[in-house]
Amino acid sequence: MSDDKPRILLVDDQPARLLSYEVILGDLPLTLVRANSGEEALHKLMGGEFAVILLDVNMPDMDGFETASLIHQHPRFEKTPIIFVTGVHVTDLDELRGYKLGAVDYVYIPVVPEILRSKVTVLVELYNHRRELQHLNQSLARTNIKLEQANSLLRDEKTRELQALNATLAQANGELAATNLTLQAESQERGLAEERMRFLADTIPSIVWTCAPDGLVTYANRNWHEYYGRPVSGAIPTSLTRLLLHPDEADGVSELVQRSLAAGEKFEFEARHLGGDGEYAWFITRAVPWCDATGRVASWFGITTNINEQKEMMERLRDSDRRKDEFLAILGHELRNPLAPIRNAVEVMHLVGLPPGPLQTMRDMIDRQVTQLTRLVDDLLDVSRITRGKIELKREELTLTDVLARAIEVSRPLIDSRELELELKLPPVPMPIVGDVTRLAQIFGNLVNNAAKYSPPQSPVEIEAAALDGEALVIVRDRGVGIPPDMLDRIFQPFTQVEATRGYAQGGLGIGLALVRQLLELHGGRVEACSAGLGQGSEFRVHLPLRAPQPAREAPAPSPAEPVRARRILIADDNADAAASLAAMLRLQGHEVHIAVDGVEAIELTGRLRPQVVLLDLGMPRMDGYEAASRLRAAWGPDLMLIALTGWSRDETGRPSLHDFDAHRVKPVAPDDLAGLLAGLRPEIAAA
Repeated sequence: MSDDKPRILLVDDQPARLLSYEVILGDLPLTLVRANSGEEALHKLMGGEFAVILLDVNMPDMDGFETASLIHQHPRFEKTPIIFVTGVHVTDLDELRGYKLGAVDYVYIPVVPEILRSKVTVLVELYNHRRELQHLNQSLARTNIKLEQANSLLRDEKTRELQALNATLAQANGELAATNLTLQAESQERGLAEERMRFLADTIPSIVWTCAPDGLVTYANRNWHEYYGRPVSGAIPTSLTRLLLHPDEADGVSELVQRSLAAGEKFEFEARHLGGDGEYAWFITRAVPWCDATGRVASWFGITTNINEQKEMMERLRDSDRRKDEFLAILGHELRNPLAPIRNAVEVMHLVGLPPGPLQTMRDMIDRQVTQLTRLVDDLLDVSRITRGKIELKREELTLTDVLARAIEVSRPLIDSRELELELKLPPVPMPIVGDVTRLAQIFGNLVNNAAKYSPPQSPVEIEAAALDGEALVIVRDRGVGIPPDMLDRIFQPFTQVEATRGYAQGGLGIGLALVRQLLELHGGRVEACSAGLGQGSEFRVHLPLRAPQPAREAPAPSPAEPVRARRILIADDNADAAASLAAMLRLQGHEVHIAVDGVEAIELTGRLRPQVVLLDLGMPRMDGYEAASRLRAAWGPDLMLIALTGWSRDETGRPSLHDFDAHRVKPVAPDDLAGLLAGLRPEIAAA
């Protein structure tokens, strides 16, 4: 015996969510059919007719939009209603795309059972009405055929079969009477259906309304009246162009509504509506035109949903994100401050020289760990900067070979400590690219470090480069722990690590690969990971656009290295360890160094000692580095080199500019970098 209950197709790649739909819709007189993917849904559709399709937007392989497109391309299913289910807030373009593909509504996760049942019930009732009308039309067609047969008999048999004809006409009249009764019952049922529709509209937790083509409101459910504070039996707003909106949105919404009504195009807007209690609340309004057989707009159907809580939640999320960024900046500052004296102490030990043995081994270990911790702090802050759009690339013409050389130089200590075999396969000619050399070296350094951390000792790490279709392709390959197939794309998400390899590498926050992808995208490139699985090694493929080759230019002859000249230097820092360790390092390099504990003492000592260079910490008591720099610059003009040396990076200082400083460096500063600044002292200052 066939099941005449309407069939509902549930399409979702998550079994738990399919089960929840079945529970919500299980008490309705429906036949629920599951499909775990878009492809399976298409196969299910070929086996029969469905009243409604409940379709998940975000599915692997074939998402909801693609599935909906394929469904409505088939003539049998082009009018089958689709309700999209999504767990994230879709953009305006995505919703517009969904409606163009035949969606009649959206349901957001978590699903509210009453809303889902109401929407499905309405669509099923419409489906039943269409099916009943089809049966009625078939019955009328059969009756017409019989009447035609009767007329043919009359013409052929004439008088001889008059009695038989009368009997046939009587039978036809009986059938027509029955049909009339059916039509009367259908009319009554249609009236009941309209009543049920109004009842459903009043139970939906949104404002439901209809209006004429010119925007005149023709119906509004109970929620409209309850929000605006008018009785159900009283007057309702007369037009969509005269809604009670917040002044900030009123003009824009009025222009949008008038333009959409004139063009007959569906529209959507978010605005604050004035309620009967005198308070504003955020609502999202969606409206679609209802066209007649000629294609002209006969009416508009709209739903206005309260999103005030979502708006407040988004504001709280933005506030939370801002506090997170502030925390990361403070964390970076607090971590860099103790790192500076440790880095300086290590450099002092390098300058003094330690005999081969345990002390030298311990010094090198501290050096490596400080470098690793500094890299972790920088990576953590870089992720936050990229998210906030604070990364600015210093683009210049480069060669890929030079970039890779810098990356390998940074990663060399880790490679050597694990006794890895670095194999380079580079083309004989340089490959020209454009980008930020520091960030590109950071990209490849992160990939090489990643390969080194997850490779067994004495195993090979390969770096291969080639030009392919206008791109530079760089492959970093190892024979380490490998990556599970389900993690190949997820490993580029921040703070993601492969569970099975957590104990293999020493340290790491899971942000190195996230930075690789984000920095590559800023350079117009991309990265992809390949692996046969755990224990099978990994391969990372980087694609960067090549620049057109330029005519070769003769490189200037290198100037002979100048000996380090002694400078008179003042260090102003309230961190005693940082100041003392930096002073010790600079004294060992032959400089005359003095120390001040705050900005006030720095100004006093500058007037007395006349230093050539002042290294200023920005956050000091009594007078901070900004104020001290401003006063020193006003007093001594360009005859004094001012260097900001702080735990804050330039975009984290919270101040509009560092214009009084000649340079800004983040702690812990690299000794070579500081030496380069001192060597580049202007002649007029050096001679002072």
